[in-house]
Amino acid sequence: MKILLEDTIPFGCEYLAPLGEVTTYAWQTLSKDAIKQADIMAIRSTTQINQQSIAPCPQLNFVTTATAGTNHMDTDWLDSQGITWGSAGGCNAVAVAEYVVSTVLQAHKANIINIEQCTVGIVGAGHVGTALSNLLDALNIHYKLCDPPLEAQGDSREFYKLQDILTCDVISLHVPFVKSGPFATEHLIDADALAQMSSSQLFINACRGEVVDEAALIARLSQENPPTVALDVFANEPNINRELLALCWQVTPHIAGHSVEGKVRGTQIIYEQICAIAGKPVQKKLSDVLEVLAPTTVALTNKDADSLTTEDLTALFLSVYDVKIDDAAMRDALSPLSTLSNDTRGATDDPAPALASQFSTLRKQYRVRRECSAYTLILPEGTSNGIKQQLMALGFAIHQ
Repeated sequence: MKILLEDTIPFGCEYLAPLGEVTTYAWQTLSKDAIKQADIMAIRSTTQINQQSIAPCPQLNFVTTATAGTNHMDTDWLDSQGITWGSAGGCNAVAVAEYVVSTVLQAHKANIINIEQCTVGIVGAGHVGTALSNLLDALNIHYKLCDPPLEAQGDSREFYKLQDILTCDVISLHVPFVKSGPFATEHLIDADALAQMSSSQLFINACRGEVVDEAALIARLSQENPPTVALDVFANEPNINRELLALCWQVTPHIAGHSVEGKVRGTQIIYEQICAIAGKPVQKKLSDVLEVLAPTTVALTNKDADSLTTEDLTALFLSVYDVKIDDAAMRDALSPLSTLSNDTRGATDDPAPALASQFSTLRKQYRVRRECSAYTLILPEGTSNGIKQQLMALGFAIHQ
């Protein structure tokens, strides 16, 4: 079995070499000749899969992406060719959920919201929305779910209409980008929805940029009483609209799901898929390749409480993942490019290509970030069982 492997998939060769003859490729130089020789392709979102990019491919029978999304794959065309396909759906759900929690905690620190009284509206209750709701349960933060497709399928959870979500203190988007059909999400958040938001609300988009009407968002942020906005995704990436950088409270370069665990979990999922196709047993697991961190000592202001104080929660969680580090890195890298004028750069020197290139570089060279599950905590002696249970619900291990 010949496997064509995108070289950016972490530990790809270590996972897949026992399953067949592995050839790696760089997405920038992928050739149709290489695809013609492959039985299986293992890709990431940088590889476009459609009739124009890979046909003809007589041997190819399975394409899988080590990412949660599949917008880079023409799945209808693959189906028409009898080529099965897969994805690593849910691989980065915890990472994105932790990104949202870090953002919410930073907003609390900035007095934008009050986590002790707020309600989070979650638009999209799939892998990510569910992971986020689990974290919010652990944090005792109230939330409402909105997911018309799942509601139509009979999901037993309580769902709210989008109109109800727009009244929440925090609005967080976690839907796929769907252009058409009864549950289309393109410009789901339009001028009308944005007009209903105010400065007392935090609006987070960590799914797909095209879900928000960016022109309407820019207009709304230029008006009175605008919402506080945190964007991890943008329309037309990497050719992002530079006006948004100055207008948003927080901007990050599409890295919400870029934890070490999220990336390697994607490899684990496609490895298990290919094992099934090859008829071979699953022998590798995440713990075989992930670095084990030394236990961390944690100080608590009130170890006897039933749950973490807001102060302790904020300090601990942001020590694991502080999203403002990513915001600062993006602004440092992109803001000088976004503010250049014709007077300073010359009439023909367009900053857009440099902006796109730097955005892509920020994603590719993203820092090492671990999830809460990577950490084992040493707690003060006599810490309450309530706090221990809460920390474990957040993903931490407790040192015994």
